[in-house]
Amino acid sequence: MKKVIVDADFWEVFPEATIEILSVSGIDNHVTEENEETYHQLLNSAAKEARNYLTEETFSQNEVIAQWRQAFTTFKTKKGARSSIEALLKR
Repeated sequence: MKKVIVDADFWEVFPEATIEILSVSGIDNHVTEENEETYHQLLNSAAKEARNYLTEETFSQNEVIAQWRQAFTTFKTKKGARSSIEALLKR
């Protein structure tokens, strides 16, 4: 496994944070005719579950987005860059 380095600035901003790492090997996630329907069902199920967290009409006013945006603003990013959770839920 590769070494994971967490910048000291991270701990100043999030002193209570924990870092969790999951390493997985031997998984083939290529879509084939045999497993295509399974992948479609998984994606549809995840999309329905995600809607439970989007309770406000204005996307940025949803609590889950607001929390991530607040944390995301503490990091230096390119202008207009979205947090991963926001980018995923927008899709």
